[in-house]
Amino acid sequence: MSVVVRAPATSANLGPGFDCFGAALELWNELEVTSGTGAVVLEGEGAGELPRGAEHLALRAFSLVAPVEGHDFRFVNRIPLERGLGSSAATIACGLVAGLAVAGRDATADEVLALGLPLEGHADNLAPAVFGGVCLSWRNGTGYMHTRRLATDLPLAPIVVVPDTRVNTEASRGRLPASVSHADAAAASAQAALLGAAVAAGDADLLAAAFHDKLHEPYRVEDAPLLAELRDDPVPGTAGVTLSGSGPSVVVWAAKADADAVAAALDARLPDAEVLPLSIAEQGAARA
Repeated sequence: MSVVVRAPATSANLGPGFDCFGAALELWNELEVTSGTGAVVLEGEGAGELPRGAEHLALRAFSLVAPVEGHDFRFVNRIPLERGLGSSAATIACGLVAGLAVAGRDATADEVLALGLPLEGHADNLAPAVFGGVCLSWRNGTGYMHTRRLATDLPLAPIVVVPDTRVNTEASRGRLPASVSHADAAAASAQAALLGAAVAAGDADLLAAAFHDKLHEPYRVEDAPLLAELRDDPVPGTAGVTLSGSGPSVVVWAAKADADAVAAALDARLPDAEVLPLSIAEQGAARA
């Protein structure tokens, strides 16, 4: 018995889409499950620091739908840890999809999301890891999470800039104020509506205009200095810059025809950062 699954990185918030928008990125973690004695092999990102026991997020997710005993697990991690790229969401999605496959169970993407949310907690990260594409999540004032994939692509290309520093999500959220002014709330509402319209319409100009936030990015700049740097002095061809999740990674958005040139300019300017020209992943977590 051998099951191989993979799940994509994600970029949550997309600027003004705080805690509700997220996009899947073509950067994948993989998990292979075989019959065995419980061995856990880690390769790639976090190989020297992630747990190899029952506390591993993927094993916790797997155990929700199938017994861990009697299986070996081999992880190939390509998503950097604690960089705002949804590594935990991809790990959970891999564990759930692998466990369902081993158990011989079919589950919808909505069911996988519901299973994983208690472990992940952030639907804007987990939803695109499960559904792929660009997702919107909301509650309608209730406890039940609704999610829809609005698009399988965006009219601008994401170029992810990953610094060598890390940010703890909870610490970053602790920087956010408990309340904002009515004026800032109204401005944030308008930008979020613009973001939704741009995604639904596939309009590059509207998308670029939407990349301005009042709710979270201004308070996280201290943890993500690249955000301010690349906004205040953008490389030629930049259409917008957003914080990826809670950072410190940022996404530089560019017209698809300009993406290679923008990535090269970022590489030249930021030799200590990793520059990843990516695309939106159409599919979410699935068997490889």
